[in-house]
Amino acid sequence: MKNIDTARRHQLRAMGAWLATGLFTSTASATADYPLRPITLIVPFPAGGPTDVTARIYAQAISAELGQPVVIDNRPGAGGTLGGGQAARAVADGYTLLWGGTSTLAVAPSLYAKLPYHPVSSFQPVSRAVIGPLVLAVSNKLGVRKLSELVALAKSKPGVLNFGSAGVGSIIHLTGELFKLRAGADIVHIPYKGNAPVMNDLLAGQLDMAFVALGHMLPHISKGDIRALAITSAQRNMLAPDLPTIAEEGYAGFESREWFGLVAPKGMAQDITAKLNAAFRHASAQPSVTREIARLGYTSIQESPSQFAEAMALESQKWRDVIVRAKVEPL
Repeated sequence: MKNIDTARRHQLRAMGAWLATGLFTSTASATADYPLRPITLIVPFPAGGPTDVTARIYAQAISAELGQPVVIDNRPGAGGTLGGGQAARAVADGYTLLWGGTSTLAVAPSLYAKLPYHPVSSFQPVSRAVIGPLVLAVSNKLGVRKLSELVALAKSKPGVLNFGSAGVGSIIHLTGELFKLRAGADIVHIPYKGNAPVMNDLLAGQLDMAFVALGHMLPHISKGDIRALAITSAQRNMLAPDLPTIAEEGYAGFESREWFGLVAPKGMAQDITAKLNAAFRHASAQPSVTREIARLGYTSIQESPSQFAEAMALESQKWRDVIVRAKVEPL
């Protein structure tokens, strides 16, 4: 009996080892062959805005790189945190990814007490891909032509002028709050569910002002539908060389840049991370991608996962300070 029990134990150990080896081989094979099916890219803002447009440019490019479709899944709401939460809960197998940006990855942790994810503990950085400035534009109905005139008007009518954003905690919201702090002006914030409705109301004169991506502003600026007053980058942009920076207009050191990049649920295999990062680096170097991104007023960049993580940490600290000083609270 003892010999039979010993034999069974040896048999079970052997079977366990075989199953473990088989599982490892299967997993390793699946990882090596990744991707074997379409990839879902969650975009936490509505279709039509900068987050969505840049995501679609890169989705098409990396589809060609990886040989599988990259399907956009728009999940807007709560300043990008609803889509972020869904991505964080996904299986970490590389088939559900998040197109995260400044709002979702650098701002939200300091704004929401019960965030459904955390950029560090919930996500694996893959690559930041796009970076660019915002433009401060005003409705033609406001009748101002310079930044100094806007500030003077706002100070003469505290709490009367308004600015729109893509939601509480969005980068265009906090850029507005940073501007209010620097200008010492009382301007009312009106949150929307994305950039597209902000533009619609700005064009219609329902909003007085907004900070919006340069590419989305350019067609309307050139047609005279709205008036651009300044740009939020440290230097002027080649797409609008006559547009001064906010720093030039008397607010030294003022800078706000919107960025987007790819993250995955925490725990994704390192070789899948490396494969995705390589695909993004190659996509960022493609002339067709750089042209499309530049047309929107952004710059394509190439970063390692560690560089992306470092950038997120620095941006998080910057916007945390603004949130505290401006006493920003989620709705």
